[in-house]
Amino acid sequence: MEASAILYFAGYHDAEESWTGSFSRAVRRELLRLHVQFTELPPYDWRGAAAPYKHYLRVTSSEEDAWFIGWAQSELIELVAHKKGRKYGLVVGLTAGHLDPLIFSLDKEELRERKRLALYDKLFANSDWCRNCISRAYPELADRVVVTGFPFDFRALQPYLRFPKEKPLVVFNQRFALEKLHILEIEAAHLLSQCGFRVQHLSGIPEARLIAGNPSLAPLLAAAREKGLEFIYNKDKQSYLQSLAKARVVVTTSIADMLPVSLIEAIYLGAVPAAPRALCFPEFVHPDNLYTPYALTEIVDIAARQPVRYHPIEKYAKEVVVERMLAEMGVK
Repeated sequence: MEASAILYFAGYHDAEESWTGSFSRAVRRELLRLHVQFTELPPYDWRGAAAPYKHYLRVTSSEEDAWFIGWAQSELIELVAHKKGRKYGLVVGLTAGHLDPLIFSLDKEELRERKRLALYDKLFANSDWCRNCISRAYPELADRVVVTGFPFDFRALQPYLRFPKEKPLVVFNQRFALEKLHILEIEAAHLLSQCGFRVQHLSGIPEARLIAGNPSLAPLLAAAREKGLEFIYNKDKQSYLQSLAKARVVVTTSIADMLPVSLIEAIYLGAVPAAPRALCFPEFVHPDNLYTPYALTEIVDIAARQPVRYHPIEKYAKEVVVERMLAEMGVK
């Protein structure tokens, strides 16, 4: 990309408590640090457009320019597909996988995933597992997929390394949702509490709001309390990270992750991870910290042994990931 060329970047809504905001901030900081000439467009994700359509349509781009859309399935790609410049999008989930959370809130036909992904010159996948899922679902797009990872600003987590670990504390920091196998989480928490562990579920959403959005969760949350799972509401990202930093062990029971921000944050903060031997987890979790999917006794065993191992998460540092993305886009 020539020196006068521009990178048009559209991230996610910048919610402080969400991984979406963390992504946008990480990319923005790296582009500024590297002195990349870029224009940041208002985010356009599953929440909708952050600005009127005309704001996006009035951009006049050149053949040398590049477009980078943080959520590849965004309607934004249809709005700007006719504009000059190469198009790049990051895939962080896939509704073709049947367990992506968006299939519970969006009409798959309305999302037009295959059509939108086909409009890109290149697709960035946040993990090898993600790339494999794209290639299986849409084999005609396989040659366009490059694994870049997901950019983490690990420096933003450093202040929380000073919090001491609480010895018997096991934490679940995934969403309390079907695709995270909340029923398995409840049963695992029950076994862990019987073995003398304190077990917490960290959430950025109050119980009342969870139930208001999905009344079927009410009996599950009640059962969770009865079985020893303490539900901890964290009002902001700071309080969440303080709670997470105290965990000795962090467990995930998810069956739908392409690359879980929550678990990588926990590993950076020094927690011992316990994750299924499936999906993307073997890409960054040591084999000694992986359990056979659904095997409750193996989860308890990892929590009891607390194997401290090396987990290669530095490959997700924003400095590494954004540089990889820029190289694929030909941006200097």
